[in-house]
Amino acid sequence: MKRLFKRNQIIITLLAIMIAVAGYINYISNIDDKTKEVNAGIEGSNNEIVDIYSNDVDPDDLSLMEPGTAVMTSSGVSGSAVISEVKINREQIRAANKETLYQIIDNEALDAVSKQAAVNEMIQMTEISEKEMAAELLLSARGYGDCIVTIVDGNVDVVVNTTELTDVQRAQIEDIVKRKTDCSADKIVISPINNLQ
Repeated sequence: MKRLFKRNQIIITLLAIMIAVAGYINYISNIDDKTKEVNAGIEGSNNEIVDIYSNDVDPDDLSLMEPGTAVMTSSGVSGSAVISEVKINREQIRAANKETLYQIIDNEALDAVSKQAAVNEMIQMTEISEKEMAAELLLSARGYGDCIVTIVDGNVDVVVNTTELTDVQRAQIEDIVKRKTDCSADKIVISPINNLQ
């Protein structure tokens, strides 16, 4: 009987780990896809601008009378939109993971040890979420409103919606993140959104 309980506990623990890994992989792939979208949009906008400025032909009278003939549109996606979408995806993944953990906790066929492992996983997920939100809130208060903080396996990734960061800005962000996440500086990676590829 003890063997069965240990086996169930191992299976439940492995399922919880697999759920967390799948969520992280989905989250990272969403960041990569959105970053590629942003970069493609920026490149497309730049190409449109070059095409407009390199056209040496003078407009004729007919084209000057037609409204909207020289309209330039932006096909790019803003960094704010990418960060917002990543935050939404992160919360959706967490909600799905929590739902799975609730199902494990509510399963009458499982032993107390397996249920406690699921409860511990839920507590850890909540603590990480609280640390991420606290860091994002303080960064926003310091002028980095469009940013996202993610904590995975004790490592912290910070993505800020800017083209580049000065050393002073990096130090300020690092200080905030260290205080709010209890992670050391060597575990923190800070990236401007336009440098992600």
